[in-house]
Amino acid sequence: MCPPDHFDIEYEINAWMHLDNQVKPPLAKKQWQQLYDTYHHKLGWQVELINPQDGLPDMVFSTDNALVLDGKVMLSHFCYPQRRPETGKYQHWFLDKGYKQVVKPKHKLEGGDILIFGDKIIAGYGYRTELEAHRELAEYFGREVVSMRIVDPFFYHLDTALAVLGHNTVAVYPEALDKASFELLQAIAPVVIEASKSEAKSFGLNAVCDSRTIVYSDHSPSLTKKYQSAGFATIGMPMSEFKKSGGGVKCLTLELS
Repeated sequence: MCPPDHFDIEYEINAWMHLDNQVKPPLAKKQWQQLYDTYHHKLGWQVELINPQDGLPDMVFSTDNALVLDGKVMLSHFCYPQRRPETGKYQHWFLDKGYKQVVKPKHKLEGGDILIFGDKIIAGYGYRTELEAHRELAEYFGREVVSMRIVDPFFYHLDTALAVLGHNTVAVYPEALDKASFELLQAIAPVVIEASKSEAKSFGLNAVCDSRTIVYSDHSPSLTKKYQSAGFATIGMPMSEFKKSGGGVKCLTLELS
């Protein structure tokens, strides 16, 4: 995780970001701290921190910066130049922590478009990530990559519209994907929880799950009921300030292995 010391809206690079809808820094820090405390104290997860950098307001969205799998790291190749300086900061962090295999793809690839589902990698494309980058993922990690085309600009990263909730369960807003991609998802996932557009726009799909407990934005009571009906424990978090920049719980959390 990256503390939100410099989190702000300094540009507009997705459908959520508006310069006239600014972040309230004290509230953003409070919401981030609540998420950190939930991970560290309530769930007992180990949380590593990277130092935030002035001038990189979106560095707080750590999951966007890399995929970490089997001890290997593929850094992001950001679509927008405003975010590209983040890559070097994360690269230095991984090297300092002893990661030996750290690479950057040739094609555009953002961590928010990549999810691990069992022994597969589900990767999105259409707004931030190029389809050609999926081949790089497959070759580097030695995993099958299942490609999903995103068709709604409000869900510019796959992890805003799709949540992996275990080895056999996903939750998804179907209309964020093209028809072929949704049918492919249904074919590979035994259990598919379908979310409505309003539930997805609450950032309830931008979630972190350990196969038992889902941590997610708390703005949709109806999605909470769906999660609980599927047998999951739920922890809802206030994410109003990060939603202004198009982010939520998953965006703030880069899972390490």
